[in-house]
Amino acid sequence: MKRISLVLLAACVVIGAFSGCGQKAEPVEFDLAALSSQLMESGAFSDFLSPVSKEIAASFYGFEDADVTDCSVLCSTGATTEEIGLIKSASEEAAAKILANAKARVETQRSIYESYAPLEMPKLDNAIVTQNGLYVFYIVSADYTKAQAVLDTQNK
Repeated sequence: MKRISLVLLAACVVIGAFSGCGQKAEPVEFDLAALSSQLMESGAFSDFLSPVSKEIAASFYGFEDADVTDCSVLCSTGATTEEIGLIKSASEEAAAKILANAKARVETQRSIYESYAPLEMPKLDNAIVTQNGLYVFYIVSADYTKAQAVLDTQNK
């Protein structure tokens, strides 16, 4: 009797372990306008940021109009490197391309600001450049820990 119970218990454990394998996680959705507002209200930025058009954002992050379904991009006055770039791509491939371009933007900004405003380098060193499914986030702020805390609350 004990042996049958152990076999049944083992079978239940194996079935339970594999029952979740076929399920796909629900894709993450973000409200980019709300997320931009939360980032701005977090106290992570020392400069005033203004929204820019999708066309200007495309020139920053090197995307085609068809590659992006939504974006919220805010830029500083130009005196700082601070920026929020939140982009929802049309596909995983487009997101990967945008992510690579966002990483390249950090280096471009570094080359522009290193002699012009060297105190901006720590902001670029701590830039948040990440992909979450179809979304790409590019955030350069005075306090990256506050910006990251906002993203962390969104990923739960």
